[in-house]
Parts: sequence; structure tokens; C-alpha cells
Amino acid sequence: MKKLRCSMMAKIMAWLLCIVSAMGTAVLGVCLVVGVSENLWEQTREETLRDAYRYANIWYSSMAFSNRGSSAYAQNMREEFFKYGIIKANGLEGVDFHDRCSYLETNMTEQELADINPDELFLYLIVETADGSRKGEVMEYYGDYEDIAYLEVESGSLIKDSGWSYLYADRICYDVAKGILYYRAEGNYYPVQNVSLSYDGSQGRAVYNYSYDFNREGYKLNYRNFDTSIFDGYTDEVQAGEAQTQEMQTAQPDQTAEIEAILGGDGEGSIVNLAELDKTTFRHSNWGTILLDNIRSIRGDELTLIDSDNIADGYFVGEAGYYLDENYTLVVREDIQADAYWIVSLVPDAVPSNRADSLYNQDSWFINFYYDIVDMNLFQGLGISIVVLALSFGFLVYAAGHRRGTDGITFTFLDRVPVDLLSVFAGGAELSLCCMVLVILDSPGARKSAEISLGLGGLFGVIMTAIAIAYLLSLCVRVKAGKWWRNSICYRIYSRIRDLVIAIFRHIGLLWKAIVLVGVVSVVELFVIGAFEDGAIAVYLIERVVLCAALCAVILQINKLQKAGQCMAEGDLSYKIDTGKMFWECRRHGENLNKISEGMSRAVDERMKSERLKTELITNVSHDIKTPLTSIINYVDLLSKEELHNDKAAEYLEVLERQSLKLKKLIEDLVEASKASSGNLAVESQQLEAGVFVTQTVGEFEEKLSIAGLELIVSKPEEPVCIMADGRHLWRVIDNLMNNICKYAQPGSRVYVNLEVTAQRVSITFRNISKYPLNINGEELTERFVRGDKSRNTEGHGLGLSIAQSLMNLIGGDMNIVVDGDLFKVVLAFNRYMPELQEPVIELCEDKKENANIDSNGLNLV
Repeated sequence: MKKLRCSMMAKIMAWLLCIVSAMGTAVLGVCLVVGVSENLWEQTREETLRDAYRYANIWYSSMAFSNRGSSAYAQNMREEFFKYGIIKANGLEGVDFHDRCSYLETNMTEQELADINPDELFLYLIVETADGSRKGEVMEYYGDYEDIAYLEVESGSLIKDSGWSYLYADRICYDVAKGILYYRAEGNYYPVQNVSLSYDGSQGRAVYNYSYDFNREGYKLNYRNFDTSIFDGYTDEVQAGEAQTQEMQTAQPDQTAEIEAILGGDGEGSIVNLAELDKTTFRHSNWGTILLDNIRSIRGDELTLIDSDNIADGYFVGEAGYYLDENYTLVVREDIQADAYWIVSLVPDAVPSNRADSLYNQDSWFINFYYDIVDMNLFQGLGISIVVLALSFGFLVYAAGHRRGTDGITFTFLDRVPVDLLSVFAGGAELSLCCMVLVILDSPGARKSAEISLGLGGLFGVIMTAIAIAYLLSLCVRVKAGKWWRNSICYRIYSRIRDLVIAIFRHIGLLWKAIVLVGVVSVVELFVIGAFEDGAIAVYLIERVVLCAALCAVILQINKLQKAGQCMAEGDLSYKIDTGKMFWECRRHGENLNKISEGMSRAVDERMKSERLKTELITNVSHDIKTPLTSIINYVDLLSKEELHNDKAAEYLEVLERQSLKLKKLIEDLVEASKASSGNLAVESQQLEAGVFVTQTVGEFEEKLSIAGLELIVSKPEEPVCIMADGRHLWRVIDNLMNNICKYAQPGSRVYVNLEVTAQRVSITFRNISKYPLNINGEELTERFVRGDKSRNTEGHGLGLSIAQSLMNLIGGDMNIVVDGDLFKVVLAFNRYMPELQEPVIELCEDKKENANIDSNGLNLV
């Protein structure tokens, strides 16, 4: 089967079978439809031929009247076996059909006239007006009428129907002078012949009906009753009229009796002047709904007001030859001159076949063709055609897109044409060919050349079938290839517009997106309300429910985003947002937060890894250096205890001792800084009295400050001030700061140490004047190996402030460095600790310093 679907010969055979079976199905299907619709199953061939000849006579009769006066045409009709005569008369009573003088013209011979049986004459009535317009009506056979006088009645009715004109009433007017309502059409005023209006009177709502009296030129009261059913079709307008009338009666004095007297006149049959109502509260604008001729309704305040005293009488119609039809069109009788013509003809029982162009022969050809098909078993042929069509077309669909020697689906030129463009071309071609077939079949000569007409129709049908099959197979190939809709102009335009809209939305803010969305919703809402006025409230409520649901969903998603941001701000970088069901911007923001979380987690991991590696490197290198350094220090110590008789050797030994101790201090500081910055130091927070540290600072550094020529001024409150911190690390911070002051403060200046307390915070401030210019900010001073002394002539390695900053962060405090000219200030800030129960305050005495392994030189490594 796979080889067969790639065979070109198999495809050609399938194409031929498909076209032939499609044409056979179409022809047999048409025959079936015609047989059912025309009820030909119950008629014999002869009966159908008789009916066809009758319809041919109708066409011939019309053509004979159109070409009356032409003897050549009359002779041609006779050669086509149509024998007729034209009689000008309103009726046929008393007409002698055997007398040639009874006819305006006839193509029958004297013998044929003499042999005429009047009962077999086929009658066709044509009424022609003076302006040349015509109306025709089939009157069937003369013998069908028992009373021949009825034919005159029919012709008179047709003549009468020809005497009406149809006018558009552009206004409904109210004459304020005479109280008469008019239709205005083409500048003339036609009185409304029947008027109904209602009034809520003393006995309830009453209906008043009036008819126009052309003799007395006014409205005559027909009846007054309380049956308002005639207004049932105008409920809304009636309710509005009732509300308006009630409002009018509430606001104005009660004139019910006067109004009812005007509306009722002197009783039924009396003339009523509705203009008198304008002098009461029930003036024309308060009438509510008015029913005109029981067909059209209008509200009183919608009437166009006129004054007949200011309009010439010639514009007002004074007789009743008009009426309003159901289409609100004013039908006006016109006096016209019209003549009745009777085309009497003979319907043949059979016609010779020597005139193939005769309409009788053409009709008989079609009928014989139909019955020949029926005799050959119509249903069996139709079934076979459908089966062959299904099999051949199914094979073509299966083989579409496959070619010998290639794998997969292969596109032809037709398959590469955009699908919508191909659809337009195929649909246009089918429509054009269909129109051409209809034009051919409807042409005047089509019925006289059946073989040619059917041949052309069949040719066009084959072309239409081939186009349809090619189009459908191209669609099958596209469907097999997948994503067929992408090869279309509409999809390309849609893609461009979509990409443009997406690009615009990506580059505008959320506010503008919200404005655009609200604008689109408002336009759609306005359109829906305008298009569906009756259901506007329901549509509005549905739209609001949907909008509220969408807003609730967006708010919930925003809450999720806020929660995620809060978790990340609190350090929970593992928190993830489920963006699967989020909308547009919320999804994008959620994805960005997830990416930020992932990026921060990676950065933190990398930073921690880097710090660990640095700490391990520093620790390992320090350990490797410390072993030989310890040996050097020990041997230096041993040499210093020996008696050296060389002054130079003693001097060298002193330098060696000083530099080895300096190197030891550098290694210790470097290890300490690494551990402090990486958080690898143990922290034991305790309740500490901050004033003790300030007091001990005076004792510890009094000698050093004195040697440096500095005066220490301490300020602290009298009451105890407690904080929570690690005493060892805090003392190391203070030790580093005071050592820096001793090294870098201007000799002869003062050093201030202040302890300040607020309700929530405790701060220890160190201030001094630098002896070197400070062209650096506080943040840079806390970096490793950075010193305020750019020349690096003093002791130190630039690690003291960095260690202090790391230790303050480790114990939960803050350190802030302020450089203002030569003023150097450091502020240590802590949260104030206020225990509910008084506990013993830990004082950092000398013994505790020793237990904590702290001395004036800093932290000793064990």
C-alpha cells in the first residue's frame, strides 16, 4: 500500500474516478432532489410532459404579448408549435373564439380557429397601464370556470392592484389648531383615520377610539371602554405614559371632569376637538402612547406640531383613498388607465421533434432524460457513485504529500501558497464558475439549447470539482505536515501584531499596562452595553463578577510575592514561589525573585567557600610559619641570656628579637582577622557593665597615653549601664582602638572616651586628633592592611580596625568611623540590656582578663 500511494498512475486513476463519481453523484442527487421537491414520483412521464408544456405556454404567452404586432415573431411561434391569440377585453364572457375578429392578433389558421374547443384554451391575463408597466397572472384553462363572468372580476382586481402607490411617511404631525393627527408624505398631509388614546379618569383607565370623518373634518368618537388590551404590545410606552400622566395630575389642579367631557364629546358618533385638551393638564405632550390605525404607536411628546391655519388647504388630503400597511408605508390609491389583455393558447399533447429549439422539445428532452435515469434505478446509481467517490477521494487523501524516492511529506507549489490566499483563490474560482453556470442556465436561449447548456454546465462542473479536490488535498498535506495555520497571511499578520504588542508591554511600566487593560475592558463593556441594551445589566453584572474575581486572584498573587520578598529579606534564600498559575507581570516578578534567591544563594555559598579557603590558607600558612618562628624566638631568648662581648652582635640580637616579635604579632592578627571575618570565633554573650570597660580603659592605657603625651578624658553616667556582649571580644575591640590612639594621636592633645545612654541604645565614643593627615574615609580604614599613615613609618599592620569591625559584627554591635579633617572618631553602639531581675554585674578584673587569655597586647593564641 505504501508503494501504491507513491504511484503516479494510481493517483491519476484516482483523480479521474473521483471527478467522474463526483459529477455522477451531483447529477443523480439533483435528479433525486427534483423528483422529491416536484413530486415527480407520483406522476407518469406523460403527466409531467403535460405540466411542462403548460409552463412553456406561460413563457410563450409573455413573449408573444411583448412582441405583439410582429407577424414574423408570430410565425416563428407557430413554427415552434405555440398557437395563440391575443384578446383585449376586461372579461371573456360572450367572446367568440372561432371568430378571427375577436383577436387583436393570432397565428392560428381559419381551420384551427374553427376546430377550437374553448374549454381547452389556456388563459394568461396581462394588465398594462398607460405608463407601460405590466402585471401578469396565470388563469389556467377556460373550461375550469363554471361562471365566465368571474374572469372579468379577476381582471378588474388586477387592474385595481395596479392603481396604488407606496409613500414613506417621514413625519407624524399634530394640528394644534384643529386637534387632528396627520401622516406627512411627499409634502402632503394625510389625516390619521383611526386614533386610540387612554386617560386615567375618575373610573380608572379608559380607552377612547376615534375615526376621522372626512365630511365633517374632525374625529368622531367610536367608543369609550376600559379594555386596554389594544396597548398590550406597547407595555413600556404605556407605563411611561401612565407615570407621566400621574406626575402631571399631581403637579396640576384636578381637571378630570373637564378632560373627560372633552374626550367623550356628546357621546358615540359625536365630533371631538382634541385641540381643546391643550387648555387642560392633559395636553398632547402628556397623552402617553397613541395608537394610529391599530398598527403604529407614538408618544404624544414625539409628535411634530403644525398649525393648519398657516398651511395652504391644497396640501391636506380630503378623501379616504389611502391606508397604512404593516410596514408603516402609506399606500395611496391613484387613478390610472389600464387595459386587460387575454393571451389564449393551445397546450399541445405532443410536438414533432423537427424543431429542436422549440421550448416544448427542450422541456421534453429534460423530462425524458430524468425518467430515463429513474428507469435505470436512480438509487443504485447514486449509491455506487457515492461509494466510488469515497474510496477514490480517501485514497487521494492517503497518498497526498507522498512521492516515490522521498521520505516524509513533500510540498508542491500549491501547498506552499498561504492557506488563506489559496482559500480566497479557490473560493473565488468556484463562485465565478457557479455564477457562469447559473447565467448560462438562466439565459433566454438556455431552454432552447438544452444539450449545449448542459454540456457547458458539465464542463464547468468538472473544473469546479477538480479545483475543490485540489484544494482539499492541499489542506490534507498541510495538516499532515503539522502547524498548517502558520503558512497563512492572517497568521503572519497576527504574529507581527502579537510581537509588537508583547514588545510594547515589555517596555512600558505596570501602571501603563493597567491603564491599557482598563481601557480595553471599558471599550468592550461599552460595546456590549450598546449592542445588547436589553441584557445590559446582566452583562454588566457578569463583567463585574469576572473583574472582581480577576482582581482577587491578582491580589493573592501579590501577597505571595510580598511574602517571598519578606522571607528573602529575613535571610531565607531557599524560599521559592510557585509561578505556574500566576498572571503576566506577577509571573515575571516571581521568576525574577526566584532568580534573585538562587543568585544570592550561589553568591553566599561562593563567599562562604572563599572565606573558608582563605581562613584555611591563613591558618595553615600561619601554623607552618609559627613553628620555625617559635624556634627563632626561643634561640633569640637563649642568646640574649648569654654574655656577648661584641656590641654589634648585641645590637643585631636586639633587632632580631624586635622583628621576630613583630612578625609573631602580625601572624596572630592575621589569623584573628580571618577568623573574625568568617565567623569562626566562638561567642559567649553575657551581661556586661559598660562603665567598667571605660574605667578599666583609664587604668590600662594611662601609662601608654602618658608616654605618648596624650591626656585621657572619660565621661560616663553614674548609674550602671548594661549590655549583652562577649567580654573577651569587646575588650579586644577597645584594646585595638586605644592602641591606634596611642600610635596615631597628636602628642599634647586630648583623647575623649564617652559612654552615652538612651532608652534603647548604648554607645561608647572614642575621639582624638590625628598627627597625620587623614585623606581617607572611614569605610576604607576598616579594610585589611589599610593605614591612615600612608608613609607606613609607624608600627602596625593595618589590621586593627578591620579586626575590631569584624568582632563588633560578631557580637551583635555596630562600629561607625567618622573622619572630619584631623578629627578621628569611632562609635561603638549596642542594644541596651535592662534585665527584669537584678543580677550581679560581671566586672572584668585582672584575674578574669588572665582567665580570658587577654593582656595588653591583645589575644594570645593557645
